[in-house]
Amino acid sequence: MSKSDGQLQANALGLLATAALTAAYMAPALSIYGLFGPMTSQVGVAVGFVMILGLLMILPSAVSFGMLASEMPTAGGVYAWASRSLGPTVGVWVGLSTASYYVLTVFFPPIIFGQFFNDLLRLIGVPANTWTWLMAAIASLVITGSVTYRGIIVSSRLAFVMLMTELAVVVALGLTFLGVAIAKGSFSWDPVLPTTAKGGASGIFLALPMALLSMTCDAATPTSEETKNARRTIPLAVVTTCLLIGVWYVIGFSCFALAAPRETLLALAADKSANPITPLAAGVWGRFDVLVIITGMTAAIGALVPCSTAASRVLFAMGRDGTLPRWLGAVHPRYKAPWNALHIVFLATALGVMPVALIVGATPTINWWSNVFAWYIAIIYICANVSNVVYYRRFLRDRFSLSWNLFVPVIGIGAQLLVIWQLVIKELWNQGRFGRSAQLFIIAVAAATALYAHSRRRRRPTSGD
Repeated sequence: MSKSDGQLQANALGLLATAALTAAYMAPALSIYGLFGPMTSQVGVAVGFVMILGLLMILPSAVSFGMLASEMPTAGGVYAWASRSLGPTVGVWVGLSTASYYVLTVFFPPIIFGQFFNDLLRLIGVPANTWTWLMAAIASLVITGSVTYRGIIVSSRLAFVMLMTELAVVVALGLTFLGVAIAKGSFSWDPVLPTTAKGGASGIFLALPMALLSMTCDAATPTSEETKNARRTIPLAVVTTCLLIGVWYVIGFSCFALAAPRETLLALAADKSANPITPLAAGVWGRFDVLVIITGMTAAIGALVPCSTAASRVLFAMGRDGTLPRWLGAVHPRYKAPWNALHIVFLATALGVMPVALIVGATPTINWWSNVFAWYIAIIYICANVSNVVYYRRFLRDRFSLSWNLFVPVIGIGAQLLVIWQLVIKELWNQGRFGRSAQLFIIAVAAATALYAHSRRRRRPTSGD
């Protein structure tokens, strides 16, 4: 790649495009398509309650993201905010954790794309197996790369089209499930009641990281330097989209939980090789279930775009500052996209997903990475909330609000500490080898990044520090 001025494309996104990227990142269809099965396997029909809990735990942090983005719109996001508020050493560690967090979001869509591709093959009478899944997963990365490498405008347009398409189908399917349940007299409030949770509190907390994965709403913050009037647009897109899509999740997951008797749902969720949504859709739509399969695949692409965009911008910001190799801070001279950072994102995804999924299957891979992802959600959102308090207290004392810069962040911190204690520490340990391997991975990466951040103290600080 030839040399460039190292600048992203400024003023490329308006409010609608930014909100579309954020909503596509939250993946309102893909999350239901991909996570309904794994969540049901953990918590049974009480998926709606888990989504309520996830929304309540994420919303305070969304406010902190908005408060900080209104003052420091930057591609670095939490990395830049923590560096300014908590010091360069902590900032580097937070930056590496943030980069890991965003890269992990890219892991899930290719898995789900491959599952729906196999469903499509079976529908048309073609044999499907692990290798057809693998080819489809790789193809999803290639398709996404052909868009994201061309810059933020093309990426946001595709995300918007995919978002509208998937929403139309998944909302129609959810309403169909609800209507059929009412007509058959099988409607109940069980999906939103904690008392119906399989495994009780343990099942709820094991399903919670997948709910949090669905609720993460901060994808707009790394695109701040490419957004018009970012100080207003980014906070509005983050908080509003979090609330609207979060409410949809509560309703949508609950409707899907009414699609079949509890025993049928659990049996479908236990099948590690197939997605349970396809047979559920076939039960009410017949051959029109092909729409679900197709939109499942397009929704995966729609989610991959903002996930890879966000991940690459954080790596770009750290490369530009010199806290990671500076070649990560290069942008393509024509498309103004951080190509080198995108290379790393897609390579990490291939290495992180393909071998594991080939060995243990798609659903266990989603469950394992979700367990790891719970740590990164918690720690990044804690850092965002702490930065909210410290930044306004240190640099904007005259505008410090007890409500928005203390009370709300403290609630957000408490919620995420609960996730770390109850899930990352207790529940993963109780899972045995499966959960403890995730804990070991978390500890190893956290220690390695801490050592790297400490080593930065001996170097001359860059302008980005």
